Amino acid sequence: MRIFVAIELPEAICEAIAVLQAQLGVGRIVQPDNLHLTLAFLGEIEPFEAEQLHEALEGVDWGPGPQVALAGLEVFGSAERPEALVLGVRPDRELTRWHNAVLGAARAVGLVLARRRFRPHVTLARFRKGAGPGELARLGQFLSAQGDVALSPFHADRLAMVRSTLGQGAPCHEVLAQYGPDVRI
Repeated sequence: MRIFVAIELPEAICEAIAVLQAQLGVGRIVQPDNLHLTLAFLGEIEPFEAEQLHEALEGVDWGPGPQVALAGLEVFGSAERPEALVLGVRPDRELTRWHNAVLGAARAVGLVLARRRFRPHVTLARFRKGAGPGELARLGQFLSAQGDVALSPFHADRLAMVRSTLGQGAPCHEVLAQYGPDVRI
């Protein structure tokens, strides 16, 4: 099972992102149903490990949820070889606490995670390897035209364990469970 834990985005935020994506004109757009803010990517794990993680996440005291402010367009990869266009996330102490709680739960059940700096973002589009000069020029024009992008902040009151199935086309995401201060078991 390919698993990640993420904050799902409110419909109004997805609609605002769709407006940005419609103006992009390059890359493979992330579909609205797949937009999310990843707290931890766990990769391929066994079903019993997903169940153990679920139980550990249910036991976390999530406390108040973070205030999530999506702002600033950024290209992951290099200017010559872009991999993804993302919206950054303004720093929030509760968001970092949620990230650390997910990592702690995963490690407590024996999952080994790659050590990465937490760089919260929402992926808007992905780019194929070897993007041509025309695509790079359109991406540059889009970024110049957008200026400082900042969406309305929202209060995250839940997070989800999501199974991602890869295949032809866009990945299929399935929410397996939800957690948070406002989730009732």
